[in-house]
Amino acid sequence: MALQAQQIVSLACGIAKAPGYSVLAGQLLNAVLSELCENYDLEPARTQGTITLQPAGGGALGSGPYALPTTYLRMAKGGIFYYVNGEPYNLISIDLSEFDNLVQQPGISYYPEQFATDNATQPVSLYVWPPPGSSFVTTIRYYQQMPDITTPETSAAIPWFPNQNYLITRLAGEVMKLTNDDRCQTFLGDGPAGAQGILERWLKLQNDDDGRAKTVSLDRRKFGRNFDRLPNTKTLGF
Repeated sequence: MALQAQQIVSLACGIAKAPGYSVLAGQLLNAVLSELCENYDLEPARTQGTITLQPAGGGALGSGPYALPTTYLRMAKGGIFYYVNGEPYNLISIDLSEFDNLVQQPGISYYPEQFATDNATQPVSLYVWPPPGSSFVTTIRYYQQMPDITTPETSAAIPWFPNQNYLITRLAGEVMKLTNDDRCQTFLGDGPAGAQGILERWLKLQNDDDGRAKTVSLDRRKFGRNFDRLPNTKTLGF
């Protein structure tokens, strides 16, 4: 049975022999969960939503910027696409510097095929190119910053990260750092019983793909058929 946040905190403080550190341990638990979101693409932290790309004019946005959700961290692989007459259009990720060097002038509009994000803004900004010639309801799948647990030292909430052995071991090691306990390096290390070792083993099994065919993804701007290489058809409007 999954442990509650208060149980994880209590166990970690018990292992660290620091029962009076429960409040600090609760703060550390939230910090550890936040760090996991920031450093790893974890399926429990993946979500999706929609954003409407609009042609430029008046208050419309054209190439952008479009405000992404406030919890957005980074796009999942193949995570931004829209449909035209049932045909999927998956946007290609480019650097913001590449977007800056694309032609931006009146009269250029088409089906967007590339996107860039500016993580220096809050919320993160999305840019697309070419500017949309119509409105497109676009699905975005992204990894998000999960919300903190309120007063985790007394909370019955179950942390979103499923490997609770890692959370207990990591939290115990972090509390040991506060109390100058020499065991902290062992608990935080990459050995078989250390938190980093536990995490690395778990990450190797996440989305286990044994038995699946492996593929190599090439840049669709240079390999294969991109939108501008498709034949003209009246159905899709090229």
